[in-house]
Amino acid sequence: MIEATRRNDSVHLNHLLRMLEDTGLVLASGAVPPRISLMSPALYDPFVPLEGLRGGVLLGIGLHPAQPGTAGVIRDAAQAGFAAVVVKKLKQDIGPLAEVADGAGIALLVLDDDVRWRHLNALLDSALNASADAGSTVSPLGVGDLFALANAIAAMVGGATSIEDLQEQVLAYSTLADQPIDDDRRRGILGRQVPYLPENAVQYASVFRSSGAVRIEGVRPAMDRMAIAVRAGKEPLGSIWVVDAKGDLDADAEQALERAADIAALHMLRARYSHDLARQQRAELLRRLLEGGDDAVLVAEQLGLRNSGPFSVVAFQPGAGQAAETTLARVVDLVTTQCEAHGQGGQCVQVGSTIYAIFPAVDALSVNSIEVLSRRLNERARASLGVELRAAAGPAVDAVSEVSRSRHDADLVLLMLASDGSLGTYAGAGEVRSRLTLLQLASTFRAAPHLLSAAARRINEYDAGHGTGYALTLRTYLDCSRDSARTAAALSLHQNTLRYRLKRLRELFDVDLDQPEDTLVLWLGLHVLELN
Repeated sequence: MIEATRRNDSVHLNHLLRMLEDTGLVLASGAVPPRISLMSPALYDPFVPLEGLRGGVLLGIGLHPAQPGTAGVIRDAAQAGFAAVVVKKLKQDIGPLAEVADGAGIALLVLDDDVRWRHLNALLDSALNASADAGSTVSPLGVGDLFALANAIAAMVGGATSIEDLQEQVLAYSTLADQPIDDDRRRGILGRQVPYLPENAVQYASVFRSSGAVRIEGVRPAMDRMAIAVRAGKEPLGSIWVVDAKGDLDADAEQALERAADIAALHMLRARYSHDLARQQRAELLRRLLEGGDDAVLVAEQLGLRNSGPFSVVAFQPGAGQAAETTLARVVDLVTTQCEAHGQGGQCVQVGSTIYAIFPAVDALSVNSIEVLSRRLNERARASLGVELRAAAGPAVDAVSEVSRSRHDADLVLLMLASDGSLGTYAGAGEVRSRLTLLQLASTFRAAPHLLSAAARRINEYDAGHGTGYALTLRTYLDCSRDSARTAAALSLHQNTLRYRLKRLRELFDVDLDQPEDTLVLWLGLHVLELN
């Protein structure tokens, strides 16, 4: 069990749950909810005794509702003085554990399986911190939307307020009358993005270095500001900026802003949770659409896609050995941002180390623009991340039920790009259609090996056992339409050497190239074996 810093006083569990409404945390036990001490949650550790956190919340990380030992942990937590313990349902009946909790005199909270423990820990810590700053009751600022919060901060601190994320995007701003603003704030509100200024880097660095409110002197004609970083524990979430028009915001204003930062952390965490959950749900729907199935039309409706196409899938993948977790996350962000902003807008999802973009309304013109986008992404990935990004475009399909076919062909093109450096870093299915057909045939022959040319198999096995190159010679000869001069040049052979090899092929393997059907099946077999 990992113990955290203690705070004074407590908050009623019902108040805490109202603050955390719609975050995936619910009360499962039936006894009268207790008061919760205003201290950081404790993390369950099976190797450390439960002790010393009376009135606290225990996060039951790793506890499974169906395991017999979980009931014992709940009883031990109650005996140690905890007021509540949190577990995940994990698709189990939580009733028996709730009865154990009621009998032991401890509240049992159940967390949605999709919510990460780290996220809940940050939410609880921010909510308890906010309650501590507001005394023994929930903060009067409540947990409404960010714009209401910005207005509340502006009224409490005494200046026009904006709330920003870590990318300096303006999430919300106050709208109270008679609070002066300057051109920098006006531009930030209009574009919902802090305008780039040379002094930004130094100012933001000073804000995030400080543990409290910071006074920022404006570069004239800009007004001064009071600012503070918004954090959940040690994790930065964004910042709050208050215009200090007359330079008279005092120590009381500083304290008010510092209290508001804790409330803002809870708001921003809840907003991020909602966004993350929606993104996870959307990603799951996109994966189902890419996999195909009878419910493709229903899935498309939930994604806001119409049933009729055309649609095209583009698959992006870092080069071999370049898909480290942190690097891949940055590649995903780069591809997603660029594809979603492109033309009609692509919908992106990551599957393993591949990022898929589904583009709607694909026509001849947009196919060209998708190629330009893919090549530009490769250049940016190479320049900023040091990653060689391959991109493969599947064919345009007419219905949403065929999106999985476009994805399948895009995957095959990716395989070609990985195995044949001469193709470069981008290829569309239309450009390599013949090779795609051969790949499909290779799959068919693997499933039905009796269809493969027996002569092709014998030649391949002979080469493997004797270190010869008869398969390559014959395949190239047939590729060159049985033109001896072209074949010899392609293989860097003298024509007499080529004629000798062809003669030996006929002698060793009883190959008769004057039979068109046999020759076609032989040629296909040689190519399929090469692909295998």
